[in-house]
Amino acid sequence: MSRVSNIPHFGLYGESSWINDPEFFHIEDIESRSGNLGWKINPHRHAQLFQILILKSGEAKVQLDEQQYKLQGAWVIIVPAGVVHGFRFAPDTDGRVISIAEPLLEDAYQEKAANFIQPLLSQACYIDFNDHRNVFSELWPLIQQLENESAFIREGRALMSEYLIKAILLLLYRQYANGTTGNTSKTEGSHAQLLKELIEKHYREHWTSDQYAHALGTSTSRLNRLCKTNFNQSVLDLIHDRILLEAKRSLIYTVRSVEEISYDLGFKDPGYFSRFFKRSTGLPPGKFRALSNQPTI
Repeated sequence: MSRVSNIPHFGLYGESSWINDPEFFHIEDIESRSGNLGWKINPHRHAQLFQILILKSGEAKVQLDEQQYKLQGAWVIIVPAGVVHGFRFAPDTDGRVISIAEPLLEDAYQEKAANFIQPLLSQACYIDFNDHRNVFSELWPLIQQLENESAFIREGRALMSEYLIKAILLLLYRQYANGTTGNTSKTEGSHAQLLKELIEKHYREHWTSDQYAHALGTSTSRLNRLCKTNFNQSVLDLIHDRILLEAKRSLIYTVRSVEEISYDLGFKDPGYFSRFFKRSTGLPPGKFRALSNQPTI
């Protein structure tokens, strides 16, 4: 994919128009979208779609932002809105892609399922099922039932689909949690997730650690302890990492000038942005762009 003025946003891949339906979801097999494209999906992102890619068998080379991974067998890949992602599949890879309008998941922030679903909604991740085929055998019928709901217009279709999507997310969370070693309480985990969501909303405004603590109704020192426990980073580290990630995205995937990028990221002085970027990466922005060949997978 050649560099363009902005990283491509799609409703679904290859379809530039957004379907303005808060209850929209879509499910398709991997081959139907990628088979005619040489089993390759170029890097892109979705502004308002949360995606779940389920690999049942085969192989995929996956790019999420600047990181690349090779996955074989049974995996689930979580791709929140805004994350740059691309795939190259081995021919005849079997799997499904579920695309969900973000408003369809908004109720998850208020209901009893929140502690189980929220951790999956804002951070890209991989969930390994290769040594847990029994759990995958529980997941796959839910995927098939969701396919059936998408194939026919019938009474209660939207509600049934919403229940199935949340059941899928709950099962994925169980497997996700089994793969972690953290022993934080549900309350702490919820606050940590809320912090990540606040950073996503306000990182361009350069909120301070104190502002995030105030918004969450806690002290800065307590919030930093929570961050160290959950992410092994300080609040400031998380803020800087999010700014740096967006800076890298813009430098790699767009042709905007360093000055334009700095203003877009909330820096009043492009020189300060350049110093921030070099301090974080060891390279000034212009050199980073020059040395960063467009990732191919």
